[in-house]
Amino acid sequence: MALLIPTITLTSGITVTNGIAIISELNVSNNVSTSERLDVINAPLDGEAINDNYQIVESTNGGKAASYMVSLFMNKQAFEDGKPPVEQLKDGRQTKVFSVNLLEPVYKDLTARKSAYAHLSTQPGFEDATEVESIEV
Repeated sequence: MALLIPTITLTSGITVTNGIAIISELNVSNNVSTSERLDVINAPLDGEAINDNYQIVESTNGGKAASYMVSLFMNKQAFEDGKPPVEQLKDGRQTKVFSVNLLEPVYKDLTARKSAYAHLSTQPGFEDATEVESIEV
């Protein structure tokens, strides 16, 4: 999958028509942390009682996120011919990667790559992008 961008202006000021945006790097992190603490039995939190006075209270935190880089190719033919990308697109043109929270409900049933494309299509400058399903990356 790739996204066809009707028109986009590069950081150099050059405008590309019908450029192809392809996720060229995708990193997924799934981190979960669990902590336990000994608390008095009548504390407001529920826990597992260990005797008449104390309980173990457990809390779990974490998330699942993806960061991705996007390469912009001049057009579909340039990609198919093995030409290099004309630019590495950046979120806000200030960071090297885009980031998406994969635990958001809209991404729940999607793969990380599909989520990244779905997220990219909502970003400024990509709203008019359409899928190019004939390119499978």
